[in-house]
Amino acid sequence: MAKEVVFVADDFGMTPQINDAIQYAHEFGQLTGAALMVGQSATEDAVKRARAQPGLEVGWHLHLTDSLPTTIERWPWGASPARAGWSIGLRPSAYFLMRHEVARQWELMRATGLECRFITSHHHLHAHPFVYRALREVIGPGFPGWIRLGRSCSFDPRPCSDAVAALMEFFQKRRRRLSPWRATDTLWGLDRLFAMRAPEVRAAIDAQPEGFHEFIFHPRTRSCPDTLCLLELKSSARA
Repeated sequence: MAKEVVFVADDFGMTPQINDAIQYAHEFGQLTGAALMVGQSATEDAVKRARAQPGLEVGWHLHLTDSLPTTIERWPWGASPARAGWSIGLRPSAYFLMRHEVARQWELMRATGLECRFITSHHHLHAHPFVYRALREVIGPGFPGWIRLGRSCSFDPRPCSDAVAALMEFFQKRRRRLSPWRATDTLWGLDRLFAMRAPEVRAAIDAQPEGFHEFIFHPRTRSCPDTLCLLELKSSARA
């Protein structure tokens, strides 16, 4: 098994400014993939940009909070991932809403005509056991792409204390072994949200064994830290 590394930007389609930053980070930086949010104000713009960049791998960024729903006017749990998770787990009405959204968003993703190369989610709610089950039911085992299930790794030498990352790993450990789809082995960037650093990324890549490793980025402008990190990574790769 070889070492495979992907650099993925989340939130493609959220705003035109984010779309522009993602396209720029791909054209002039090391960005290899973008996770598309369907049904958002800038989704159509993102799809047009993706079609003009055939080298950019596009995936589906499922969203169940902190976004515009596709089947109702607004989320009953607001913008809180924690409230969304508890609601989906404890309230039948919330579960059925989630299940309807997963199906509808997948339908919209396929309607773009773009090849879906991978699956991620906004605030990592696909790690929720009920959401993951809905994904498997809606998409089926024949999906040829990969899914974000990698073990959350920290750039900080101290143990990562992020509660979301810990809960995500608890639910995902077994799924990496049993997933009907290809899954990443590691996930980097949860402890550097909006603040990725090229020297740390390079060091992490060099230290990894063979396997499938994902680094997540959140470009917001052409000059934000994550975009500059991707530009530096491309520059150092050419050196």
